[in-house]
Amino acid sequence: MGLSTREIMDASLDLVGWDDVPADSTIYVPGERIETALVGIDLESPELQLAAREGYDLALAHHPAGGRARLEFPRVLDRQVEFLTDHGVPEPEAEEAVAELVERAELASHAANYRHDPSVAELLEQPYMNVHLAPDEVGRRAFVDVAEGLDDEATVGELVDGLSAIPELAAARTDVEVRVGREENAAGEVAIHHAAGTNGGAPVARAYFENGVDTVIYIHAGADDPRKLREEFGDGNLVVTGHVASDAIGMNALIDALEERGVDCTPISGCGIGRED
Repeated sequence: MGLSTREIMDASLDLVGWDDVPADSTIYVPGERIETALVGIDLESPELQLAAREGYDLALAHHPAGGRARLEFPRVLDRQVEFLTDHGVPEPEAEEAVAELVERAELASHAANYRHDPSVAELLEQPYMNVHLAPDEVGRRAFVDVAEGLDDEATVGELVDGLSAIPELAAARTDVEVRVGREENAAGEVAIHHAAGTNGGAPVARAYFENGVDTVIYIHAGADDPRKLREEFGDGNLVVTGHVASDAIGMNALIDALEERGVDCTPISGCGIGRED
């Protein structure tokens, strides 16, 4: 029987109890009766050719590769403001912290060749889709569980140990790193800033620190962001979990859900890290 691409999109939403498809997720080439899927963090033109050559019914990517998901990606950045205000950052300050990031994303999406990878999939008649925000929300909730399980007096090092025990992070060749602060510092109030399109950079972490948050968790950080924050905040902590391993948490959960429904998934490009077959 197999599943349709729409049913697979719905399966990603079911992981987190959502009804609406996020702006950063879309079906580029629809398909029916899908029984096999090549699943990766990044599936672009070369991987589409691989999927077509090897006879996969679907190429299922995590990161947006074009179309609506690329053009409308800036819309998901609204969650950055939501996360900031949830931790007591005043809304005008939160919007200011995110403004530069939103502008960069809008300029980048407008300039992108949003037809490149989807057009290759169309030419190959290869069903192709990506699911981004919902799997990231699975990962975010896993991090929240770790943070909420800490004692009130827990240190940053204990937070790192808890995160490092998540199977995907434990199996990764990248470690959970304290980029700003020290492991012996108190973890204090922890903000999990993930599943909002991308990391918030130095401005977002700065807004957290200035409003009483002690520790911020990103899955990745820009090259200059830790330096900027170290120069400004002696007591703030920035913990970075690792991009690919963190993305794999939600994508592995989706693979499990699809395989339970009869779709044989082949993980590549970062998916499958720490997953029990």
